[in-house]
Amino acid sequence: MKKLLVGLLALAVIIGAGMMLLVSNLDSIVKRAVESAGTDALGTPVRLESVAIDLRAGTASLYGFSVANPPGYSDQDMIRVDELSVAIDIASLNSDVIRITSIRSVNPYVLYELQGTRGNLNAIMDQFPPAAETQEPAGPLPVIAIDEISVNGIQGSLQSAQVSRAVDINLGNVLVTGVQGTPDELATQISRPLIAQLARNAAAALSSAIASGALEGELQQRASEAVDDLRSEAADQLEQVEDAVRSLRDRLLNNN
Repeated sequence: MKKLLVGLLALAVIIGAGMMLLVSNLDSIVKRAVESAGTDALGTPVRLESVAIDLRAGTASLYGFSVANPPGYSDQDMIRVDELSVAIDIASLNSDVIRITSIRSVNPYVLYELQGTRGNLNAIMDQFPPAAETQEPAGPLPVIAIDEISVNGIQGSLQSAQVSRAVDINLGNVLVTGVQGTPDELATQISRPLIAQLARNAAAALSSAIASGALEGELQQRASEAVDDLRSEAADQLEQVEDAVRSLRDRLLNNN
């Protein structure tokens, strides 16, 4: 009996040490997961400076979020956000689905860069697979549901390799709601509507800048030619988002 109690105590100590190690490394685990899933979904490096998670408070802060420009464009970041503030439903941590009630941005910035009449946002959308090709994950992975992602007051710049002066533009707001899946699935579900809405907003901002005379010479001509492409591709991607949302809703209903 004494040996059994000693063995159980040793096992409890090992499990406890493992849990402490997991919790202490949670920030770095989440950081690597976001960077890996984001990079795979967007086809260009996604980086985070740091992550701070407080499970007791149900909050997380992701600092220094950035998305690199795709190949063929400058070495500047395409997207930068000082902080992503995450609210976690604490009660869901012991359930099959971890629920995040909101993700909000602090000081978001987007660079819309033209090479000819094609922009970096177009290049990202070009490599998105058709929504129908999304596959089920292999093996058990954590499932996360996110109620709302809001990126408000996006400031941006329009830049062309042939024009030295960048033009400031306002890219408005982006909202993504009701997504659920594994980390890799979420990265795709978030990336497509996020980039598509940014492209739609960029088209509107370009049209406004052209009408106001804020763009000059070659940049105005290139921007005019880019507007229709942006609108068309954004509309196509958003249509695929709607199809994917319906598919996800059907899948969740069938699982219940």
